[in-house]
Amino acid sequence: MKLLMIAMPWQGLDTPSSALGILGPCVRRDAVGWDVDDLYANLRWAEHLIRETGGAITAADYETVAEQVFHGVGDWVFTPVLYDVDGYRRTEFAEFLQLRNIDPVAAVEMQRHSRRFVQDLAAEIATDPPDVVGFTSTFMQNVPSLALAKELKRLVPGIVTVLGGCNSDGPQGPALHRNFPQLDFVVSGEGERALPALLNRIADGADVSNIPGLSWRDSGKSIVNPLAKAALPFAAVPAPNYDDYFHALRHAPLLRDVSPRAVLETSRGCWWGDSHQCTFCGLNGSNIQFRSKDPKRIAEEVRDLADRYQVLDVIMVDNILDMQYIGTAMPELAALDCDLRIHYEIKSNLSRDALSSLKDANVLYVQPGIESLSSRVLRLMDKGVSSPHNVRMLRDAQDLGLNVTWNILYGFPGETEQDYRSMIDKFAALEHLQPPTGAWRIALERFSPYFENPSEGFMFRRPAEIYDYIYEVPRDELYDLVYLFDCHDSGITGSIEDDLKQAAAAWAKGYPHSSLTYWVNDGGRVVIEDHRASWPEDVIELDDVHSTVYLGMSRVAGREGIGRRVADAGFKVSDEEIEHILRWFVDRGFAYEDETRFVSVALTVDPFRRKLVDDKMVVES
Repeated sequence: MKLLMIAMPWQGLDTPSSALGILGPCVRRDAVGWDVDDLYANLRWAEHLIRETGGAITAADYETVAEQVFHGVGDWVFTPVLYDVDGYRRTEFAEFLQLRNIDPVAAVEMQRHSRRFVQDLAAEIATDPPDVVGFTSTFMQNVPSLALAKELKRLVPGIVTVLGGCNSDGPQGPALHRNFPQLDFVVSGEGERALPALLNRIADGADVSNIPGLSWRDSGKSIVNPLAKAALPFAAVPAPNYDDYFHALRHAPLLRDVSPRAVLETSRGCWWGDSHQCTFCGLNGSNIQFRSKDPKRIAEEVRDLADRYQVLDVIMVDNILDMQYIGTAMPELAALDCDLRIHYEIKSNLSRDALSSLKDANVLYVQPGIESLSSRVLRLMDKGVSSPHNVRMLRDAQDLGLNVTWNILYGFPGETEQDYRSMIDKFAALEHLQPPTGAWRIALERFSPYFENPSEGFMFRRPAEIYDYIYEVPRDELYDLVYLFDCHDSGITGSIEDDLKQAAAAWAKGYPHSSLTYWVNDGGRVVIEDHRASWPEDVIELDDVHSTVYLGMSRVAGREGIGRRVADAGFKVSDEEIEHILRWFVDRGFAYEDETRFVSVALTVDPFRRKLVDDKMVVES
């Protein structure tokens, strides 16, 4: 028997689907007599758009829509197929986007082409139909998948359809099954065991009532099986196979527009969230329990991906790096004889030594979940770090040559305008460090603590307005179906929002033209060279006491700790003098302070490789 698994838009063009890559080997291993093919319909859709519009729609336009998760653009594009209505709510949705400063032109043009694309794709599949079609759905893959499933059912009524993925987690999966009869089965939870078990039952005509997390029908009634009692051990997750993706991409005109990257999953869940889930985060859904892969497998699987697919970029799709990997998997990755470029999501309080281990292992891109430079706001998030730790992360990562992706979030119950005024005032001191991508109000996400506990500050909520343009289902069903919710704004509002966004933009503008470095000269004194956009250019040699204090702030430190370091160095300096020195460093933008915790912000430079400096200003204590 034959299974066709499909990655619909808006899977990224440059990465294969992790779900398809893992489930294929599971089916081949555990489902008897089944052949598996993967179809990357996302690639086909991008090619269709480029061809039908004569290049007016590009691969970059596809990726722009794929990134507009919080505005539902990708789902809306496929609504004409789902509801058999050309131009479905076109005018209203265009106005909705314009009110949010999003140009609707590309989305409207894409919508004109979605019906023919789905019809042609379904007709092609129907010429030699598989027994089962499986869809993986994350973010904006719901409506494209539902549209193709509906058309396939029209052409081949006996074809069996199955949907799984993040969009079917929790109550979402049963709601999809209840409201869309083109779905025969929906799998909620992990599919590595459920999908092969379902395929074996389909082949045998056997009962499916004991497959965990499965929604199915009995005499037209939707039945929901209980979820699995325990999370899947990671040893049961095979190495991924992406043959069909790379074959399709390398034989497609789209190849010239796409630089492919491999994807690997080395853990699931979130070890921090196991006990301190961030208040706004719903990404792990109903299964936050942290599990990780045997570190001995990681280097081997990375090498196999690089060799098999001739790629050097590897995206680790983990929500957070397993800390044990610093001393286990990273040295083995470092020993690989290839110039890899690995991406990991990490916690922002990693030490410099840990970051150095990542760099040695060719982990060159990190997403540390910084989210704020206010310790008070970070506590509201339950992040478990302080803002000086986040600044130290930015400093050390840049020092080591790591690329950092981060943003600023706001809108937390209990935050104040002063939290952000204070933060903005400190941005100029940091403009030589990698800036945030922007500042964004948090969304209310299903599964987040804010969603699960309305008393935390988001008592009044409704399914996000974007879904009004996407789903035609009753309001109570929509509540179970969707991931994002609208609610009253919390935290800061008004002009401070604009000021925060403008300050983040100013940081990004100044960053390419800014540097702040230091070195220790032959006399043991610290020399700081300042070329930041918002500060006067200067070269300053610190005296012995100032040098000792500054080096003491290489790690996050308080006044008492810095005072002890100065005393241990043999200097007799009063508490008032220490305070005066610290205040000078902060006011001059050489150190960052929040809640009486300090960290230096200048980057280190090798004194033997820098130009000689003739004019120096000596600061005396």
